[in-house]
Amino acid sequence: MLPSSQGNSCICKKQFTTNTAYLNHVNRCSLACAQTEKASSTGVSRLAAILERNAAKKREKDLSSQHKLKEVKEISKTDQLLESLKRKLAGGSSTEGTKPKRKRTSTGPSDMESTTSGSNQDPHKVGDGPPTPTSPPPPTLLRRIRLRLFRDVLPEGISRDLSGDRLNDPDPSSPSSTDSASAPRTNLPRIRLLMPKWVTSTNRFGLYREYRAAPGPSHIPDETASFNDFVLPKTSSRPTVPVSSKAEVDKALLDAVHPFPNLTSFWFRKHHLDEATNSKSAMSKFQKLLLHPRFKATDVEEYNIKRTDSIIVNSTDIRTQSPLQVSTSGEWTETSVRIDVPLSTKESQLPALPIQISGLHYRKLTTVIKTSLSNPSTMKKVHLEPYRSFWKQPGTGATERVFDEVYTSDAMLEAHDALQRQPREPGCDLERVVLALLFASDATHPTNFGQAKLWPLYMAFGNISKYDRCKPGLSLMEHVAYFPSIPDEIRDKIRAKLGKAAAKPVITHCHRELMHAIWRIILDDDFVEAWEHGIVLTCADGLRRRFYPRIFTYSADYPEKVLLATIRNLGDCPCPQCYVRKREIHKLGTVQDINLRKSKARVDDAERRERVTLARDFVYGDLRSTVSGIAVENVLKELSEVPTMNAFSERLQHLGFDFFSMLVNDWLHEWDLGEVKAVIQHLIRILYACKGGVDLIDEFNERFRKIPPFGRDTIRAFRRNVSDLKAFAGRDYEDVLQCIIPAIEGLVDEAHDADICTLLYSMAELMSLGKLRMHTESTLASFDEAVSQYGKLIRRFASKTCSDFETSETPREYEARARRTARKAASGQRELSDSSTNQLLVSKATKRFNLQRFKLHSLGHNTTSIRRFGALDGYSTMRSELEHRSAKTWYKRTNKTQTSTRQLTTMETLSRKLRKIEAAVASILDAEQHLQGLGPPVKPSRMHERYEMAASMKRKLVISSFIREYAGDPAVKRFWEGLRDFFISQLRGVRYDGEDTTYSNEERHRLHIKNDTLYQHSHLRVNYTTYDVRRAQDSISLRTSRRDIMVPANDAKLDHPFWYARVLGIYHAFVSEEVKGEPSKWSRIDVLWAGFVSLENDGAFGFIHPEEVIRASHIVPAFADGIEQKTIGHSFVQDPGGDYNYYYIMKFVDRDMYMRYRGDGIGHLDPLTRRPLSNTDEEGQAALPTLNEDSFSDTLEEDLEDENESSGTSSDSDSGDSTDSAMDMSETSTLSEEADETLDEEL
Repeated sequence: MLPSSQGNSCICKKQFTTNTAYLNHVNRCSLACAQTEKASSTGVSRLAAILERNAAKKREKDLSSQHKLKEVKEISKTDQLLESLKRKLAGGSSTEGTKPKRKRTSTGPSDMESTTSGSNQDPHKVGDGPPTPTSPPPPTLLRRIRLRLFRDVLPEGISRDLSGDRLNDPDPSSPSSTDSASAPRTNLPRIRLLMPKWVTSTNRFGLYREYRAAPGPSHIPDETASFNDFVLPKTSSRPTVPVSSKAEVDKALLDAVHPFPNLTSFWFRKHHLDEATNSKSAMSKFQKLLLHPRFKATDVEEYNIKRTDSIIVNSTDIRTQSPLQVSTSGEWTETSVRIDVPLSTKESQLPALPIQISGLHYRKLTTVIKTSLSNPSTMKKVHLEPYRSFWKQPGTGATERVFDEVYTSDAMLEAHDALQRQPREPGCDLERVVLALLFASDATHPTNFGQAKLWPLYMAFGNISKYDRCKPGLSLMEHVAYFPSIPDEIRDKIRAKLGKAAAKPVITHCHRELMHAIWRIILDDDFVEAWEHGIVLTCADGLRRRFYPRIFTYSADYPEKVLLATIRNLGDCPCPQCYVRKREIHKLGTVQDINLRKSKARVDDAERRERVTLARDFVYGDLRSTVSGIAVENVLKELSEVPTMNAFSERLQHLGFDFFSMLVNDWLHEWDLGEVKAVIQHLIRILYACKGGVDLIDEFNERFRKIPPFGRDTIRAFRRNVSDLKAFAGRDYEDVLQCIIPAIEGLVDEAHDADICTLLYSMAELMSLGKLRMHTESTLASFDEAVSQYGKLIRRFASKTCSDFETSETPREYEARARRTARKAASGQRELSDSSTNQLLVSKATKRFNLQRFKLHSLGHNTTSIRRFGALDGYSTMRSELEHRSAKTWYKRTNKTQTSTRQLTTMETLSRKLRKIEAAVASILDAEQHLQGLGPPVKPSRMHERYEMAASMKRKLVISSFIREYAGDPAVKRFWEGLRDFFISQLRGVRYDGEDTTYSNEERHRLHIKNDTLYQHSHLRVNYTTYDVRRAQDSISLRTSRRDIMVPANDAKLDHPFWYARVLGIYHAFVSEEVKGEPSKWSRIDVLWAGFVSLENDGAFGFIHPEEVIRASHIVPAFADGIEQKTIGHSFVQDPGGDYNYYYIMKFVDRDMYMRYRGDGIGHLDPLTRRPLSNTDEEGQAALPTLNEDSFSDTLEEDLEDENESSGTSSDSDSGDSTDSAMDMSETSTLSEEADETLDEEL
């Protein structure tokens, strides 16, 4: 066996990328055998040599077919043991206290050898430094990297398979079998519970579906999915319109735009409605509109704006014969809501004061359903029957359940099974479909200044894919209602009745009563009838079906959740899903916490309703108790309940609906704007509390400003001071968390620096798992482990780190509190003496880190929500927050008075119906283009290609002039040789491996580069398939800092699957090679010039084909380790300030990137980037300590030592993921005798 430093290389100068090729070569090459015998001087090496020979013999045997499977398994096991031996041999050279070599980066970060010494060294930091004297000189990167073509597979759907062998009676033990114990109790006749399942074929990614019964649904939306359906961002396809002449086009356009008199007037009204401001974008669109050949300014004279808008909004006088007509339903209703305000006094004859609150605008739910499903573009996206999705892992064959969409969730499957069990409607044999309703509501301010407020209610269908539903441009989020708020005049009415001001608990009670009074109106008798008996609709495909609406989720922030759940805001049991008490929240992730969530789940049972009824009798009965009186508190306070009847319980409980189940976790408000905000805010307070806090804050902000952006908008540039947290949205906190480790490292004293970085790393990993769009059983298990580990770390942070700092308000918090207090004093709500005011302005309030927070507790419910309703992004309030943009745009068109909401609903109706007209017009104009032979007006997509590079030849680089200009620069030292070697390899179809692929000067001179010119480009777009089987794109730009890339590293010695480079040039050239004295045809070849390692090494620069690029990479300097002074001014391609000693590879920059490092991404089929999880690859597991649940006295170092001792690892090595650091695989020749004995036992 060769020494580990050489990997699979032979003394005859040949190298091999796989064990198979190397072992076959060993049997044929005597030099390799001699080298192998020489290297096998220890017991372990001799065992390895025996393994290699045995493996080679097994491959040479011609076994019969019945033994082939066994042979493959044995060989696989032998190969695994070989790899294990190599890792042990390579890792045995580093002894405790020895510091590995460091190399520095010069042309930008390149993921160099990582240091593992020092307790503060982060496990995924990479970089270079000067080598130690005893270390051998490192080989060049291009010699070691062994680049190979990256295998990228295009996304594809799952085809329908009706073959007989796929129709099977279900196995009771299979995951698709229905558990009769979990079925809802009913007095209906018993029917067969286990129906024959229908399993589809498996696509190339290993995905297949399991429907509950054959022959499956009558319509599958993605059955004939095209490649464009998997491209992100996704756009809707337009229907084709059959036209054969210009006259038919004109007639079709006239029918489509009715009731507008002509196309010009429609365009004029649509532009006015969409563009609320006179921006440059609006001006550009209007200019394009004026230049359209079908736009005629004189046609606007025929347009009566007021009459046409009235016809559209009121849905009258619309020709029913037009196939492209606007829907005639979906009008808004305005009404008032009555609530009873408890007077809580026996002096009044009435127990309550009835008050009418006006301003409720709503649409009937049944009307919204009928309107939406009658729209062909919506109906074709609806999944009529749920299914289970499974993933068969390539290579292993192991099968895992996939959780992504609502219609693949357990809740949808249970609802579908329950519906199919119940008796049909008399005389009805129509297909029965469960229609999943997803509600979301959130109050918002439509303006930046003022007190205007909007409170919209949105609804979407869970039967539609979230990739369609979450796109604002597709308009699949229905506006259902606009809630009114409690007016200020209510206080005047209560004071006039009682002779005193209304108490705060009374006003809070009015808010709860208003919410459920509104929902009693929305959940009307028609909706309850539809829930029980269904709605018969003629769908766009001409078939009639019976749809049964079911409420699945209601997404809202915490203040609104407590209104819907009828519980107290931040009461002793603050969670709307369980009865876990506030004092037990800090136990997140423990076994006790998990058991409490299950055993104390909230249920809408008879006992709860009886308690509420009894409390309301105290308030509204003869006792006339106050809302917060002793009688009410004795009944409801223990479980944090309130004396309000829940509308969902009143209207739907008798149908088996439990409203607590719909209150799902919201990742945006509970994580991004909750937990992340709380931790980052307190870390800033800690920096202020440190010695020289102001300087540390300035350094903190400066580091953030130096962090480069990534992607089009994935990580934006941090231009403002991050420490201010001013006007931060959820995405801003997400960006800060992804980049905060390099920014904060080393600013806090050494005793706490490692703890803080470990906590932040755990949070970043938890965030990545929580925002996955596609989960499997393994990722959910990792999610549970990450939550448990975060619970340990956050408890340690609160007890150990935070207790060592006297934290107080930041300057911005202090100033904001002073302003609030001044406003309250001015309005009379708070009377302050001069002394108290002065004291407020002098001292800052002490701030302690609090663990008794609902948003911390909610993390434990996430995996339950995913299993129940699908991935969290499918019902996050992120989509409703984006929909606020529409309401805010329409609000700018209103008169900003009390009737503004009425005007807003009118514009919503106009916008919804004009969008349908616009889609019809666009399809007709496309047909006209085709009729005229002009082809599609839109440039065809190139997303199916591996990369996109322009064909422009405007910018030229003359090679000879370039080399003369930068003669002596290390970056250009081997430019001529390397470029010609690369072109020769491409022309001959040979893999180019840098210095391992070299040619003679004679061969190089036979290569001709047309005009001795390279054509330069500033951008390269890299297309790739994501982990969730979608097509996405990265952009490499030489004009910005987005120039770093990652390529596969085919190096058997490294666990790390990638190498990194910075793109220095994007070129294409026309080349030919002389063959027998005759030049061949000119061929275009694209090439990237990239910098890899040190400027002091000739192999630091090389050439890559764009197809070898996997993705762009986000690489951030390790600011704490400083700049390598020797690198300043080395080369023109270098950063002016020099190179940092270390860089961070930001694996959490997006979810696809995280899955490439973690492994098991369904869409990642390339074998070198699909790494199975192992102990050494579990970055978070080794890096995070095992903490004592009962005591926080143990230090992090002690916990790490205990964990390292139990796992047999060295305590001085970084307990991080080897995927984020290129490990130093040094030579070793011996292992302990105990290791030899262990290997003998394994053999």
